[in-house]
Amino acid sequence: MRIRVGSILLLAVFFALTTSVAAFASAPCGIANEIYCQGWDGSGNLYASQNDTTSGGFGNYATVYDHFTFSQAWNVQSFHFVGGYFNIAPPPFVSAVTLTFYTDNAGIPGNAIATGSFGSFNETLIGGQIYSYDLYFSSFYMGPGTYWASVVPDLDFPPQWGWATSSTGDGAGYQCYFGSCATVGGVNFAFAIDGTSPVPEPGTMVMLGTGILGLAGTLRRKLL
Repeated sequence: MRIRVGSILLLAVFFALTTSVAAFASAPCGIANEIYCQGWDGSGNLYASQNDTTSGGFGNYATVYDHFTFSQAWNVQSFHFVGGYFNIAPPPFVSAVTLTFYTDNAGIPGNAIATGSFGSFNETLIGGQIYSYDLYFSSFYMGPGTYWASVVPDLDFPPQWGWATSSTGDGAGYQCYFGSCATVGGVNFAFAIDGTSPVPEPGTMVMLGTGILGLAGTLRRKLL
């Protein structure tokens, strides 16, 4: 039996599990070559982000975003995050995860600059219905500045999947839910990014010096 959209609104926007796994509250921080991290707060707070793959289902009805700022250029090469399930139904659960990076548009997500769908995401149980995830991709350049990221798992509804929260950040996460988008005040999400410092080639250094190059990351590209 399908649950009506109206009956899932409160569940989909926010859900707090009763269990807390404080011993893993640092996840996903501590990865090799880490250049940015907002650690999981150890709670069961989840905000819905999901592409419903059920035949005739809701599709990509919910997307959660959070932002980060680089003070220098990086070659970004992986993305790690914490999330979990609610409104549980029998498995299978996630079949793929779509990661997208965006520019910043006056404090909200702007244009998509890189995206990829991952069939391998190393879903690892932390406790209860909370999991960690690892996405690895071809390294790409991101200059200094503020960016946004979204993660949207593919899975049948129910269950529902949500991005877990973090106590680190400026409390200005963002969510689109059934076409309605807004800042989620006071909320940050748990994720980490790793990368390496780019080494410009001589020709690139000349272009940088003349101000011709600009931001290489503004061209939309595939992560895989």
